[in-house]
Amino acid sequence: MLRNSPYLLLVLATCIWGGNFVAGKALVTHMPPLTLAALRWCIAFVCLLPFYGKEAWQLRKEALRHYKMILFLAVTGVAGFNTLTYVAVQYTGSINASLMNSATPIMVVILSWLMYRERIAWSALPGIILSMAGVCWIIGRGSLGAILGLSFNKGDLWMLVAILCWSLYTVGMKRAGRLFPASPFLLIQVTLALIVLIPLSAGELLLTSASIDWSPSLLAGLLYVGLFASIVAFLSWNRAIELAGPQRCAGFLNLIPLFSAIFATGFTGESLHLYHLLGAVLIVAGVYATNLAMKRAARLRSQI
Repeated sequence: MLRNSPYLLLVLATCIWGGNFVAGKALVTHMPPLTLAALRWCIAFVCLLPFYGKEAWQLRKEALRHYKMILFLAVTGVAGFNTLTYVAVQYTGSINASLMNSATPIMVVILSWLMYRERIAWSALPGIILSMAGVCWIIGRGSLGAILGLSFNKGDLWMLVAILCWSLYTVGMKRAGRLFPASPFLLIQVTLALIVLIPLSAGELLLTSASIDWSPSLLAGLLYVGLFASIVAFLSWNRAIELAGPQRCAGFLNLIPLFSAIFATGFTGESLHLYHLLGAVLIVAGVYATNLAMKRAARLRSQI
C-alpha cells in the first residue's frame, strides 16, 4: 500500500527530510559540509550496492545513452542540494533553512515552464509573487530594511542555491523516473555523485585541516542521514513523482518546515519567531493560490 500511495510516500519523505535539516545543523559542527555529504552518500552506496548493484549494472547501456541527464540529476539532487544545505546550516538555523525550502514548489512551476514549456496561467502570478515575498521576509528576518538593503545572511543565500538545485532535480525526474527502476537508478545517481564528492571532500579536509571526533552521537547522526535521508526518503520521493508528477508532489515539501520545527524545538532548542510564522504563511498561501490557479487554467483548457 505504501509503495502505491504517493501521499503516504510524500509524508514519509518530508518527515525524514525535516529531521535531516536538524541533523545536518548538528553534524556540521563536527565535520565540514563536503565531507559530511560524501560520508552520507558513501553509507547509502554501501547499503544499496548489495541489493541493487546487479540490476544497476544491467542498466549500464541504457544509462550510458542518457548519461547527460543522469549526471545532471546526480550533480543537482544528490551531490548539490545536500552539500549546499549543509553549507547553509553552518550560518543559518535549521528552521530558517527548511522554511525557505517551502518555496521549491514555485521554483518547480517556473522551471517546468522554462524547461518543458508547461503553461503557467497569468492568474498564478500573484501566488508566485506572494511566495517569493515570504522567502524574502524570512531571509530578511522580518526586517524591511534588510530586504531593501540586500543585507542577507549568507547561509540563506546558500539555501537559495540549494533550492534551485532541488527544483532542477525534481523537474528532471519527471522524465528520468519513467526510464529506470527507482532503486537501481538511485544507486547509479549516488555512484556518480560520489565520483564528484570524494575528491572535493579530500581537498576540503586538506585545506581546512579539520579533525573529526568520532563519537557515538556523530555516528548515529551519520547513519540517520546516510540510511533514512539518503535512501528511504529519496526512494519514497522518486516513487511519488513517478506516480503523481512533480508539480503535485512539490506542494508536500511545505511539510518539511513543520517537521523540522518540531524536531528543532524538541531536540536542539531552536526558537520559532514571528517572522518565521509570517513568512511561512505567505509562502504556503502563495503555493496554494498558484496550484489553484493552474488547476483552473488546466480545466478550462480541457473544456475548449
